[in-house]
Amino acid sequence: MLSLDGSVKSPTIFSWCIKVYATLTDATIYPGEYRIAPTTTHLQLLRSLFSKKQSVTVNISFPEGITLRQFASIAQAKADIDSVEFMAYCQSDTVLRRYGVEHIEGYIMPDTYNVFWKHNPQELVERLLTAQNKIWSNYEAEARRQGRSRHEILTLASIIEAEAVVAKERKRIAGVYMNRLQRNMKLDADPTVQYAVGGKKRLLYADLQSDNPYNTYKFKGLPPGPINSPSAASIEAALFPEKHSFLYFVAKGNGSGEHNFSTNYAQHTHYVAQYRKNRNK
Repeated sequence: MLSLDGSVKSPTIFSWCIKVYATLTDATIYPGEYRIAPTTTHLQLLRSLFSKKQSVTVNISFPEGITLRQFASIAQAKADIDSVEFMAYCQSDTVLRRYGVEHIEGYIMPDTYNVFWKHNPQELVERLLTAQNKIWSNYEAEARRQGRSRHEILTLASIIEAEAVVAKERKRIAGVYMNRLQRNMKLDADPTVQYAVGGKKRLLYADLQSDNPYNTYKFKGLPPGPINSPSAASIEAALFPEKHSFLYFVAKGNGSGEHNFSTNYAQHTHYVAQYRKNRNK
């Protein structure tokens, strides 16, 4: 529906002009809200409707490490973009077949984007996918050289994103998980279980016993796919992990966001006790 809100003197004639223009040019009106100055002529308004010029735009910031559903929720809240249509397109055969995956969690790029108010959800998803494709193009050759797939790298990167509070620890955390994978150890990664149970922060013993394939306390190897949308820094960390002999890490619990890293379980147990002591202060 086109609401002219007093912007033209004769809405009936102007609507007729729109139909004629659309027929002659085979163009389509872009939906959205427009800024119309008092001095705007009918011809300028007509051209705006068919070109998106003067359409209202907003900046949307999608933080690193959020899920597809959080992307959809933010888009809805910040630009009135239909979240249901957003998720439907993310889960469509069109997109899933293109990437050969069961879901595209982790394949869209967190960043700040300037978008039209009530932007077409499918166009926004494609823009987010394209943005990450450009980032991935910087790492594709190296991943191929290492014999590792994009899906594998993004999955590991998403876990790193969830675990690394301090940027300098990304590659060290990546090294821990690579060491565990190489030794056929379970990853024991809390964020994958939290993803499995719907984002719950505090995990219970029962959660760690679940048969969900994302439960890395029960199943060895990487989970089926990414658990969030990782940053470029986490993707790079997954591809170039730090070389060391650490197998465990736990938060220091002192508010720094840093972790203590261990090469053996006894040392790790000591740091876990220290974490609990710090948390109870």
